[in-house]
Amino acid sequence: MKKYILLFLTLNIVTFSMELTLDKSIKLAEKNNRQLKEKSINVKQKRLNENVKIKNALPSLRAQTTYADHDESKNLNSSFQNGVYLSQSIFTGGELYYNIKSSEALREFEESDYIAQNIDLELEVIQTYINCLQLKKSLNIYEASQKEKKEELKKQQEFYKLSLIDKSEVLKIETSLYQTETLILKTKNNITTQELILKNLLGLDSDESITLKEMDFSNLITPNIDLKKDTEKALANSTLSKKLDKNILISEYNAKSNRSVFLPKVDLEYGYESLEESSFSKSNNDWEWRVGVTFKWDIFNFGSGIDSYKESTLEIEKQRILKIDSLETLKREIKTAYLDLITSKDIIVTNEKALLTALETFNIDKEKFSNRIIDSVDFLKSESQLREAQITHINSQLDYFLYYQQYLSLLK
Repeated sequence: MKKYILLFLTLNIVTFSMELTLDKSIKLAEKNNRQLKEKSINVKQKRLNENVKIKNALPSLRAQTTYADHDESKNLNSSFQNGVYLSQSIFTGGELYYNIKSSEALREFEESDYIAQNIDLELEVIQTYINCLQLKKSLNIYEASQKEKKEELKKQQEFYKLSLIDKSEVLKIETSLYQTETLILKTKNNITTQELILKNLLGLDSDESITLKEMDFSNLITPNIDLKKDTEKALANSTLSKKLDKNILISEYNAKSNRSVFLPKVDLEYGYESLEESSFSKSNNDWEWRVGVTFKWDIFNFGSGIDSYKESTLEIEKQRILKIDSLETLKREIKTAYLDLITSKDIIVTNEKALLTALETFNIDKEKFSNRIIDSVDFLKSESQLREAQITHINSQLDYFLYYQQYLSLLK
């Protein structure tokens, strides 16, 4: 009885596998992907940095105690200087203001970058999921070919025993069978590799067993795409466009902040402090209110402030050039993805016709081979062409879906 229980538990452990659909895979990636979590932390850090810049412009309150140990031989007693002070920057030449605006733009850039990484992650998940499906479909075709060749090899061995064919015919079938088995082994290894990549993207343990659900491509419909409108929209409002705009804005704020070096700084300090040589034990009469204004202006620093400002203005120009170049690249990628999508739709039709032709040819050649009208070389060639046509047709359907997803990701 114990043996049966152990066997049952073992079978359950072996057969248990997480079933994944494409949508479920994308959701798991958004939830568990470690790189995306890291980017989310970056966003939180930028929010905190923005809070720091804002609070730097607000009044600050400090308590201060100074102790002086004087020489008693000169009749100088030790003393405390105590005080509570409220400080506020009155004028900084725009430094505090533009530091706040810059930190706000940095936070918005990180948020856009998080969205961009999420889009890239989704596309990468789709790419890997499709790769797995393509390989598994190819494996099914190779295994069907292996099964058929094994059956054919048995027939040919029987014919050889009856001296109806020579040894070379058997060896040709055997060689083709070994080649197919090699393809099966390579395909299984590739599936394992792609599944490991997928599990890493989804944040799953590498030892987790997964099963990918097939996708239905029987009714592929060409989406209604307006290339011109899509391109204009992407150039104006895509995540990439927003990131480029934020980079320019950040560089502009930094330049304005650096420009404040040419202007004076004015700070106000309002304090309540003890008189000289008083201590904490003295009465409140020994304390007094004090108001002070600090005016500071760097008149000469060998031009380092000017150089820093010029450097920041050059950064603005560089970011504007980068935006033009990046948007041109985006425009080209959208057009390329569109052409790939349109072309892939026609390729599906062509590959379907090629598959029907290859199937018909194989059936005819198989009949001829059975009647010894053609030799094994011609038969194996026909069989190989059929398998490749099957794989090509399946891959073209999956490629079409992938091209469409690539096109959509460029518009986001």
